[in-house]
Amino acid sequence: MPVLPVKAQDDSFKKDVNELIKLMGVVEQTEHTREDKILSVSPENEAEFTKKLDSLLVVYNKKVEEHFLEKYTHEEVKDIIKFYNSPLGKKFSAENKSYITAYDEAKSLFYEKMGDLQYYVRVGKYKIEE
Repeated sequence: MPVLPVKAQDDSFKKDVNELIKLMGVVEQTEHTREDKILSVSPENEAEFTKKLDSLLVVYNKKVEEHFLEKYTHEEVKDIIKFYNSPLGKKFSAENKSYITAYDEAKSLFYEKMGDLQYYVRVGKYKIEE
């Protein structure tokens, strides 16, 4: 078996990590969140907001990549990719997207209710029992 130079091995590992990130739906979810956030900004601020948001997403994507590079070996990443490309992995991935949607909805409701709770505590109409 030929030995690849370290740089080629690193590039191959990063390429596989990025493939895994796509298979897991991280890229799709990030793009969805990005579009959602942009829609929440007034048209006159959209260009500047989008520019700043995109620079934050570069950092976010780098951190996600670093997580996989640090936590998994290249062989483990290859095995996970094999799983995601299997029939069960594809089914899991499709279902995972619905879990993400459900999680987002639950998170929105939680923050909405948390805001209500904080308001009532702040104005003294609700007492938290110890």
